Amino acid sequence: MLLVSDKAGRFLLPGGGIKPGEQPMAAAVRELHEETALTAKRAEYLFTWESSTNRHFVFLVEANGDVEIGPEIGEFHWWDQREPVPSYPHVRTVLERLS
Repeated sequence: MLLVSDKAGRFLLPGGGIKPGEQPMAAAVRELHEETALTAKRAEYLFTWESSTNRHFVFLVEANGDVEIGPEIGEFHWWDQREPVPSYPHVRTVLERLS
């Protein structure tokens, strides 16, 4: 599973905001490309989770390319789900649901 870190060093799934009129899947594909330079081949909706501040649409994405992190990303990590990584509470909730 691909995780990216913010400038604070906490890991999260690639993603971001949905532009006006944009569908959640299109936003996920766009954000993945903006943050990692990966191009989605296939995207599948998994679930929606509402935190206290946001609605999180979660997708499984198969992608092509090599990861090249964008300016808002600190680093990337291919996470094997064995070792804990520093993350935010809402990210831990989504990651737990994915496991």
